[in-house]
Amino acid sequence: MSAPDEEADKSFEATPQKLLEARKKGEIARSTELLTAASYAGFLLALLLFGESGLLELGSTMAVIIGQSAQIAPLFFEGAGTVPARGIIQSTGSALLPIFVYPALAVMLVLFATRGIVFAPTKVQPKLSKISVISNAKNKFGRTGLFQFVLSFSKLIIYSAILAVFLYHRTNEMVAALQTTPQYTVILLAKICIEFLIYVVIVSAIIGGIDAIWQHFEHLRKNKMSRKEVMDETKNSEGDPYMKQERRQRAQSLAGTQVAVEVAAADVVIVNPTHFAVALKWDRTPGQAPVCVAKGVDETALRIREIATENAVPIHSDPPAARALHATTNIGDQIAPEHYKAVAAAIRFAENMRKQSKGKVT
Repeated sequence: MSAPDEEADKSFEATPQKLLEARKKGEIARSTELLTAASYAGFLLALLLFGESGLLELGSTMAVIIGQSAQIAPLFFEGAGTVPARGIIQSTGSALLPIFVYPALAVMLVLFATRGIVFAPTKVQPKLSKISVISNAKNKFGRTGLFQFVLSFSKLIIYSAILAVFLYHRTNEMVAALQTTPQYTVILLAKICIEFLIYVVIVSAIIGGIDAIWQHFEHLRKNKMSRKEVMDETKNSEGDPYMKQERRQRAQSLAGTQVAVEVAAADVVIVNPTHFAVALKWDRTPGQAPVCVAKGVDETALRIREIATENAVPIHSDPPAARALHATTNIGDQIAPEHYKAVAAAIRFAENMRKQSKGKVT
């Protein structure tokens, strides 16, 4: 099967287990544009909080170095330059430290917030695909490459336009500053830089948000699963002791929850007789598909069947549909179009069961 055919076959949304495995491999939705916006914001915050004091301290240090250069220079040639060098490094370091620390902290904060810190040894292993001409061409000219090109070109246009308008409105002010003292000129330039950086942060935040959304959905698209992968994952998870314990706990708490009420009001419960159960409800509204109101495996599935039996909710046995619905449909979501045929058969079965029941009562 060719690559396009394989991609077309993967029509099921990625399960949490699939996303967890991808994360272990270092495959996550990471937005470099969002990190860039965070670094700009950190830099702006550092300038607002420490820009004035840092600039004064740095200016004082440079003034001392220039003013006392005749006294300081011989010390370095005589091997006694350790003390002045330490003083220069400390003063310049304290003045410039916030400018480097705050952007780094902002980036780390965004990484933590987006769960973007992953240690995956497989990402640093040498791979032939990294130097493959075909793979690189797909990255550059495929969906992601085209999106990145449009994003970069948009950034260039937007930043250039903002800079042009900004400088146009500040030209007279900057020209007038040439007739003032150097101190005032430096302060004015710093003020202009901060004002421009505010616009940069706003634009980069918007672009970063767009890129983050794109990366999220692109990550989900790349991790879509085929029907076989869904079935294999479900079979593997059945034997996991931890998963069994978790399912048992969910089953024990199911009876006293809102889920029990939802199952009792369901139209039909589709089951794989021993392992899976998915309760569906359909309000018959035009254009609306049936909604999953409860689902579970093993003990939870058994409890769903018990509640359905107690409340005369028809139970329809369809193992492939039960497995697929459980793996791909979240509680509260409408079923996907690929399940319409199987679910329609289950609903017809449920309606026939209800008609037969009414006929017997009559």
